[in-house]
Amino acid sequence: MQILTGQFQIKDWQETTQSENEGLKRSLAKVKLEYSGAITGSSELQYLLSYQADGSAEFVGFETIQASVNDISGYLILRHLGQFVNSVASSQFEIIQSSIDDNLIGLKGDFTSGENGVAGYTIHLN
Repeated sequence: MQILTGQFQIKDWQETTQSENEGLKRSLAKVKLEYSGAITGSSELQYLLSYQADGSAEFVGFETIQASVNDISGYLILRHLGQFVNSVASSQFEIIQSSIDDNLIGLKGDFTSGENGVAGYTIHLN
């Protein structure tokens, strides 16, 4: 199976609490990222997060990447489903729209956060 790999760097994270009750919290995060590797470009992402009393969280989100893939520029839209456990964020995502190449739509990938706001991503090619 072929894969696309690279990294992204968090450039901005603005999170606001939507509700909080008995140690449980719901929040909205607006995030800006810079991509390198197989995908280059920048993105804007919104996560809805559900925090548990122990500090772990589950999140869903949509991300729009202004990107270049194989020297073709355009956009990708990703749908995320992830978690934050023991200070590590991870997500599975799917490309749901693309102006770069229709063959990218439906591809799935994942990321796991690292240090200093950097995460490695992998997209699995069909």
